[in-house]
Amino acid sequence: MDEPIDVISMPGVFDPEGEPEIRKMRDGSLYLVFNFMPPSWAEDDPDAFDDFDEQLAAATGQAVSWEDREFFRIDRPGDDTVDRIRQFLAGYPRSG
Repeated sequence: MDEPIDVISMPGVFDPEGEPEIRKMRDGSLYLVFNFMPPSWAEDDPDAFDDFDEQLAAATGQAVSWEDREFFRIDRPGDDTVDRIRQFLAGYPRSG
């Protein structure tokens, strides 16, 4: 993976034990990167995250590729994709 041209951290969003970040790449794609997937608060119920790529795609209106356990790629983000990711993660139902 190339070096990102910008990294957007999201403190206080989704998982306080492993804050996600969005990496903007030179080719215009985005990577949503987590420190933990499933998040630390879902260790007892990880099944809810089996289709996290599909949940993220529905929330953003963009195709999402789940590249690795903690890496999700959006090849052609829209102008509002970063905001939609932030809203999706901030409103994600928590357990545990």
